[in-house]
Amino acid sequence: MKPLLIRTLTGILLITVVTVSILFSGKILFNLFLLFTCIALFEYRSLLSGRSINLSFFFYIAALFIYFIISYTELRNIITKEMLLLLILSLFLLLFAIEMFRKQENPFTNIAYSVVGIIWIVIPFALINRIPFMLSEGKYLLLSLFILVWIYDTLAYCIGSLIGKHRLIERISPKKSWEGAIGATILTMAIAFFMPKIFTVLSLTVIQWIVLAFIVVVAATIGDLVESLYKRQLLVKDSGFILPGHGGILDRFDSILFVIPLVTLYLTFIV
Repeated sequence: MKPLLIRTLTGILLITVVTVSILFSGKILFNLFLLFTCIALFEYRSLLSGRSINLSFFFYIAALFIYFIISYTELRNIITKEMLLLLILSLFLLLFAIEMFRKQENPFTNIAYSVVGIIWIVIPFALINRIPFMLSEGKYLLLSLFILVWIYDTLAYCIGSLIGKHRLIERISPKKSWEGAIGATILTMAIAFFMPKIFTVLSLTVIQWIVLAFIVVVAATIGDLVESLYKRQLLVKDSGFILPGHGGILDRFDSILFVIPLVTLYLTFIV
């Protein structure tokens, strides 16, 4: 089977699974992204192990505990934001304490990568479960975010392949071009103009949709480049192999990992 066909079929299946989980059940969404979180953490830890950076098993425990306390529905009315922050900070401090007894050559490197992994992977995946509750009919907002990311990523790839000549940041990602990024940004913003007519159940104005789209394209680009930088530093092509034609979970969700936290801030303080 041709690589492009494999990539397309995998993409369609993934889009279908994510869309169904968003629209039909909060529990499915919770469990689906719990699964994605576990796989992404395994990819993250495995790639680091290949460079002799060995994270403790407590890294998994802390990461999954944080996923639960951020995203689990019944805890939202029990744990205040202050309590949540204290719990997360306490887990980070425990990472320091445990590292003292592991007798590793680079303890602070292990601690740093542990904290980065939780901030970069776990918290964004957990926040996905919160967005449906931030607005009335918020599940449609979450779906729209994924749609905008998918549209932007696809357009950037297609436009860049057709007319891309000037590299965005060649030392990090030689294939990404300014033409692809700018063209995809303009078209994604244009599509956002029509979002109020597509997602009529949401009360966002045209301006709010356009700002949201701008956040998406900027964050998606940074997220993609950050993951490329991470892989380049570790001298690997893909984060994993679970998604044929796409690589790993980190490869597929690198954009959304930066989009979700920034959109959450936007919804909390602006909208």
